[in-house]
Amino acid sequence: MKFFQETTVWSTEGMPNHIYLLDDSKSKMYAYVKAGTKSVFTFKKPISFSTRGRKFKPIPNTFKYKIEEEKTDAKNWTVKGSKGDSYTVTLDGTEYKCSCTGFKYHGKCKHIKEIQEKSK
Repeated sequence: MKFFQETTVWSTEGMPNHIYLLDDSKSKMYAYVKAGTKSVFTFKKPISFSTRGRKFKPIPNTFKYKIEEEKTDAKNWTVKGSKGDSYTVTLDGTEYKCSCTGFKYHGKCKHIKEIQEKSK
């Protein structure tokens, strides 16, 4: 999980950009910091989050905020993308997941295929 500052340029004036604590795939939000404040608001359970039409940049955790990630028996691999980005491929039981945008929208990606080929 990482903090992300929204950098979207909105067509509507006065629309604030907040800071969000998101999972690696940016599909679940665990907490956020309202624009102009330093207070972290945490959700009891993560909520679905859409990045469609929005832009973000990762920022350091200057809030000294700690959240316990769910403990699982899942296996994780870090895979370099073709443009140098790093993605996390997870195998939980028999289900593969990837933190890349391709997996988020299509449910499959080349990073998972790469891990599956190496595991043979």
